[in-house]
Amino acid sequence: MSTAGKVLIGLVLLMVPVWIVMVSAVTQLNASWRQVLHDQETKVGELEQAILKNQKEITGLKDKIVLVQVSGDEHATVLRERLADVERIKAEAINIQTAVKIQLDSLKVAGTNAENARDRRKEEKEQEIQSKAMAEKAVNDLKAENTELMTQLSQLRNEFKSLLESNKALVERMAKPRVQRAVRPASLAR
Repeated sequence: MSTAGKVLIGLVLLMVPVWIVMVSAVTQLNASWRQVLHDQETKVGELEQAILKNQKEITGLKDKIVLVQVSGDEHATVLRERLADVERIKAEAINIQTAVKIQLDSLKVAGTNAENARDRRKEEKEQEIQSKAMAEKAVNDLKAENTELMTQLSQLRNEFKSLLESNKALVERMAKPRVQRAVRPASLAR
């Protein structure tokens, strides 16, 4: 054998235990890696199951979120409707308040006008009372004057009747044939 062969064999012999150690280390490494790989595969399986579980939970949470959002939207809609109702009622209350204020102002004006009219009626009544008193006084004065004039009329009637009677008697005397008598001259002085 040649020297190179001997060296080669020596090297191979030296390398064989290294190879054995290396192969056993690789085998041990492979075995531990297989265990690790098996553990990792188990963990991956568990994680996949956890992922599925989490996806189910996420889907459930999404459903709950959608339910809460829909419920929230419905609640918000109900609240908006209530707010609109409250604002409408408030607007109606303001309208009613305004109408009542206008009516109250109208009533105040009407009350003031009524008081003014009452005051005018009092003044008119006082004036009517004064006018009535003056008219009654005038009537009483006219009654007194009428009584006086009636008395004068009665006197004048009586005088007229007596004058008429005397004139009739005078006309009858003048109408009868005249018997002449001695007439005496009338004196102008009496």
